[in-house]
Amino acid sequence: MNAHPAADTRPSVACVSGRRVVDVLNRLDVRSVLLDDPTPLDLACRVDVPLDIDLDDWEAAEAALRRLHAARPLDAVFSVYDAHLPLASYLAARLGTRGLDLQAALACHDKIRMRMVLAGGGVRVPDHLPAVDPADAAAAARRLGLPVVVKKATGSRGRGSMLCRSPEDVTRAVAVLGPTALLVERVVEGPEYAVQSITRDGRTEVVGVLAQHVGPGPRQAETGYDFPSGLSSERESEVAAFVTRALAVLGFDHAVSHAQVRLTEDGPVLINVAARPPGGQLCAATERISGIDLTRAAAEIALGVPVTRGTPTATRVLYRCVTSDSPGTAWYDPDGIDAPAVTLDIEPGDSVRSVDDPDGGSYGRIVVYGDDPAELESRYRAILESLRLHVEPDHQQVMLP
Repeated sequence: MNAHPAADTRPSVACVSGRRVVDVLNRLDVRSVLLDDPTPLDLACRVDVPLDIDLDDWEAAEAALRRLHAARPLDAVFSVYDAHLPLASYLAARLGTRGLDLQAALACHDKIRMRMVLAGGGVRVPDHLPAVDPADAAAAARRLGLPVVVKKATGSRGRGSMLCRSPEDVTRAVAVLGPTALLVERVVEGPEYAVQSITRDGRTEVVGVLAQHVGPGPRQAETGYDFPSGLSSERESEVAAFVTRALAVLGFDHAVSHAQVRLTEDGPVLINVAARPPGGQLCAATERISGIDLTRAAAEIALGVPVTRGTPTATRVLYRCVTSDSPGTAWYDPDGIDAPAVTLDIEPGDSVRSVDDPDGGSYGRIVVYGDDPAELESRYRAILESLRLHVEPDHQQVMLP
């Protein structure tokens, strides 16, 4: 734990679950309270007040935090995890501290609610129908017309959506994603973009727009990102303004966000908003191109202090996820790993699923930075060659679009 004299005048912040933010809080030199279920021992040793609490019991969490707040007032409560955003905003509202507006957090957690709020505010979203009873998903798909995307209505870890091109696909999606409430959306055609932003006191600044690549259905797993986005300055400004308006309609006041937008012939369509930094290596990529660490920014915004801004260190990013076009056993040469450009989540000999499998996805990332697109592509190809990635028994190469 941090050692400070008795007269501790540091700002005080509570974070709901937070392996990603503990180092940030220590660097910010704040008094840190960490709520978790339970708090990992290594994190408990690195925060000021570890608080083991059932995060599904909001009343117990409030009571425990209120006792701490009465003895030593908290300045903010926040989280950088989808599942805990509503609780963090609830606690901030109940204690009267800074934090993301509760209505915004609830809208980000519930996709049906998000669509209703955005559509009511004039922000374009996919044509959709709720299926509170999963059995209604088939009828919703028929009304909307195939293809559709079936999604879990509330934020969750793991698979949360499936592309469906046939009635049989819808039946399968209900079986895989149910029995929770579902959202059925007509597929939006057009390129996809990931938009990172920071919102302080209701004012949003877009800090990065990246082209996003997704794999074939049904899961449509992410397969990579590119910066610059490839859009003209006018079109990129249009996308940024669109996301800024969407966040205002949702009621964002103090948060960072990761938004996904599809660009159609009729303009942008909002696919999703997460009130947190992006995952994987995308947070690091955003820092390289903008100079802003979005995890640190989330804590600074919650505390009401200026966001730390460094100097961007790259003008281009080529980010590719490691996926397989077929199931099998993955093999690669560990000596070929060029850290930190390569991060792999599998060991040689591990089984993998194909990218179009509902349980498939990415098994690592290759991210290269630079200023010349030809050099980035050359380095990326050199890394692939040194890794010798392949999948047996069919010996098809691991596919990195």
